[in-house]
Amino acid sequence: MAGILMWVTALAPVRNRLFNLFHGTHQLYIVLFAFYAWHVGKGNMGKCMGGVFLFFIDRFLRMLQSRRRLTGVSARVLPSGIVELKIPIKQGFEYNALSFLYINVPGISRLEWHPFSAASSSLNASSTISVYVKPLGDWTCSLQAAIVENLATRSLGPKLECPFPLKLHAEGPYGQESNYFLRYKNLMLVAGGAGITPFLAILNDLLKRHQLKQQEAPVCVQVIWCVRSISELSTLRDIRPAQICPSFTDGLTLELEVFVTRDDAKNDFTQFNSKKLEFGDTCTDKQDACKGDSCVKTISCLTPITSSQNLLMVAIVLASVAGFILMSGLFNHYVNTSRTSAQGLPMALDVFLFFLSTGVGIVVFGGGVLLLWNPAWNSSRTNLTADDGRMDIKLNMDVEAQPATLMDMCTITKGPRPQFQEIFENAATRYRGEGTGVLVCGPNGLRESVALQCRAQNFKHRRAQFHFHSVSFDL
Repeated sequence: MAGILMWVTALAPVRNRLFNLFHGTHQLYIVLFAFYAWHVGKGNMGKCMGGVFLFFIDRFLRMLQSRRRLTGVSARVLPSGIVELKIPIKQGFEYNALSFLYINVPGISRLEWHPFSAASSSLNASSTISVYVKPLGDWTCSLQAAIVENLATRSLGPKLECPFPLKLHAEGPYGQESNYFLRYKNLMLVAGGAGITPFLAILNDLLKRHQLKQQEAPVCVQVIWCVRSISELSTLRDIRPAQICPSFTDGLTLELEVFVTRDDAKNDFTQFNSKKLEFGDTCTDKQDACKGDSCVKTISCLTPITSSQNLLMVAIVLASVAGFILMSGLFNHYVNTSRTSAQGLPMALDVFLFFLSTGVGIVVFGGGVLLLWNPAWNSSRTNLTADDGRMDIKLNMDVEAQPATLMDMCTITKGPRPQFQEIFENAATRYRGEGTGVLVCGPNGLRESVALQCRAQNFKHRRAQFHFHSVSFDL
């Protein structure tokens, strides 16, 4: 019955419209595993225990990561209404350009976890990771409303200052194991609406790689972005290519084409654009939130991205397996020999000891390796830095002969939607005989249109080869 419920709620119509039901129902996997083991017995359960064991290890590590409440988070509402969150990370935190985080705000919902793409690059050595939240559903609209209300309250004076307690939890980063876009000499990035976010991370990453003189970085990047309102371009203001790589024009050709299909009227968020809100544990400022400490709780990366993290995962798995074997042997020897019945242990007790051995192996032995590997993991903190302040100073500096922001580099077309056939015809002529990576992030219709054009151009003789990639974290 539990398996049937999980299967029905996993169907796309139910999952997309009733995600909370889908998420809650899938917690029945424990019931499913338990009754399956009691039904088939411990011997048959061992045939599929390898995958189940790895799944439980993953769930254990995700639980450890997600239970930490992050502090020192800053938020800002852009003119388009999009919320920018800057989440503190510890030094050495690495993630790929197309990574995403799962974020939970208990003040809105304790059960809902939502994925958001990273808009920054770990190569910038920043103390924060940026994500953009577009208010489309109930959860995102509630987050925006709480932040806007707090900003309005703060503007009334210090006596009414009591910030919204953004107790934020995060899991991740997840996503691609490698930056596959680096293997292409040319890139076409096609985005619709909030789909520009992962491409901002790619642009940040490429600019930093060109500054570091890395040879494998693409040399020609064309960005095509379709938006409804011109106010959505405010997300481009935070990236200043000349600030990241002053000589980027020598080795990188960067073109941005923006198609504004519907220019909305005035919005109510322009007044909050320049205001940034710092969140802590209490209704005080950043220093009080840390209780006199100059440090904040950050995300701890438990996903295998670097070689050291890969070794950590291997050590956790091996220790968990060793603990499982040891505990199974002890239970089988001391519990089974104490029974005088010729039939051995009842199946229910036998299966219970089997799961108990699994739990002890993962939690005690695997968790012990994690603590021994990095004793400071459970209290990951980082010093508060003045990154944002230093950035504001730099942004006020004039960089000669370079556009100030990505927004200044845009070619804006109002009215019609992009004509992908014409765009890809020109690209095929321009990149003749070369492989071009085409990354698309946006609605299904946009992805289908771009995929059709890639296929059509690839069938033509002696033209450029377009390699289509859909960027999405849909379940």
